Amino acid sequence: MGSNIVLPGDYLCVEEEFSPGSGTYVEDGKVRAAIIGVPSFDMASRRVNVKPFKRIALPKAGDVVVGEVTMVKDEVAVVKVLGFDLYNTFKNPLTGLLHISQITEQRISSVYEMIALGDLIKAKVLNNYLPLLLSTKDPKLGVILAKCSKCGAILVKKNDSLVCPSCRRVERRKVSMDYLAVARR
Repeated sequence: MGSNIVLPGDYLCVEEEFSPGSGTYVEDGKVRAAIIGVPSFDMASRRVNVKPFKRIALPKAGDVVVGEVTMVKDEVAVVKVLGFDLYNTFKNPLTGLLHISQITEQRISSVYEMIALGDLIKAKVLNNYLPLLLSTKDPKLGVILAKCSKCGAILVKKNDSLVCPSCRRVERRKVSMDYLAVARR
């Protein structure tokens, strides 16, 4: 009678020991779990309940998420999806894929033209399963923070370009309207 995880159909006790409560059912005098969760034996009321796990709110089609680009190839970028925003992160990151056709409305020949390793991006989820298929086509979507590929400093948005404040290198990305580091005028 510990705090082990139980699955539907798992034996909990006999009906004479504890009455069935929420998340349980009786079969042939045996109280069994009806849901995945943790059994709770109330000694005062002699009732057993199964408390369900809190479901993780997985992103679904249409949701906007934030992630870090962890791999870039010619036609796809792999994204570690961190959460719905920078302040509402998942306990365990999810995997997302950003295909070249979903980066921008413009025709590009390689993902490298618009996305770089380590970029922080805001993207829309296109499906309801893992890996998440992502899109950055909308103007509010795209890179929200990037580092200089030469010196590693945070790139600053200046007009329609990303400029390194340290080495003055100018880099091209599919930049979100919500880019975080904006040059002061």
